Amino acid sequence: MSTEKAGKYAAIFVILLATLILYNQFFAGGREGYSYRVPKQTGDEWETASLGDVGMDEAPITDLMNTLSSLDGHPVHGIVVIKDGRLVLEEYFSGEDLDLTDGLNFVHKDFDRDTLHCQASASKSVTSILLGIAIDEGHVRGVNETILSFFLEHSDLKDGDKDGITLEHMLSMSSGIPWDESYPYTDPRNDLNKQFYSDDPIRCVLEMPVVAEPGEEFIYNSGTTNVLGDVVRRSTSMTLAEFAEQHLFAPLGITSYDWIGFPSEPQIAVASSTLYLRPRDMAKIGQLYLRNGVWEGERVVSESWVAESIRESIQVPPSKNPIRGLIEGYGYQWWRGTFSNGDIETYFAAGWGGQFIFVLPEVDMVVVLTGGQFEGDYQGFHDAINDYVLASALT
Repeated sequence: MSTEKAGKYAAIFVILLATLILYNQFFAGGREGYSYRVPKQTGDEWETASLGDVGMDEAPITDLMNTLSSLDGHPVHGIVVIKDGRLVLEEYFSGEDLDLTDGLNFVHKDFDRDTLHCQASASKSVTSILLGIAIDEGHVRGVNETILSFFLEHSDLKDGDKDGITLEHMLSMSSGIPWDESYPYTDPRNDLNKQFYSDDPIRCVLEMPVVAEPGEEFIYNSGTTNVLGDVVRRSTSMTLAEFAEQHLFAPLGITSYDWIGFPSEPQIAVASSTLYLRPRDMAKIGQLYLRNGVWEGERVVSESWVAESIRESIQVPPSKNPIRGLIEGYGYQWWRGTFSNGDIETYFAAGWGGQFIFVLPEVDMVVVLTGGQFEGDYQGFHDAINDYVLASALT
């Protein structure tokens, strides 16, 4: 072999060796390479376990975390996985959260298990649970009650179509009342912005004209969720936050939360959007539903309400689908869909930025994601579960 060829082969060997060293540094632990850790036991009613304890493969989870770490400024803030009733994965990152205490602002947070995170529209699913509990306890007779029967001061708004709108129509986003959140949330043309700064946030929604037969068309409407939240307040003589504290949060051991009200009517919670929870507590919401309304052996919400609220009440057209290829329908403030990996069905809470509580009964799993994807779609969040978490569980 010539000296020239030998020198070339030596150089190639050095390059390959250097590449191998870098690969091992990235994938084999240390700050640059992910090393799985069993979540910490904190006395918050979660039993922790390893991925292996519940039959999950570490490799896809390691791949997911290394993929995230390789992306500069990725939008994921936190991921929590519950499998077979045990907390097996918990990781946090830094990013921008919504600050809604004085308008809409963004604040940088170094997230950890104790950091409250804005739920955005995942708040809607919690509001649905609270209405279900109010029905269970007899404060509200049922979902067939008409909405205007709770707001007699707005009886002047009655007409043939509006008088027939029920709680069920509002729960299933099929009230027929138009709503536009396509503009930035700071834009006064955005209907949620209009309601947020209205002197009468309830009438702001109820006075809008009906544009579709109630029950016939899916129209995503945060305003009607806020009206539902006020139905709970009026029916129970407690603010939504007080009712949640007594009948949902305390039974689940949720001790830290916030729920912001309308500036002009602070006693009325923005039921659609302004709840703040910790990811471990978001997972408790999902686990409560996975166990049909029971937490730690105690019934919190009726099994019938859980079943009714997660069944498909109306189909979601592809044009109104925020996660292509997943969402198929809508229940009572819960989305429904099927992951392609294993054809695993799910129902879930979803909020702007990437706030998700996925419940996957077929694999006895709850997956919580929080994030800051305030522009663009949520396909990456879908793929994190479909391609990695489910890959780990279905091994």
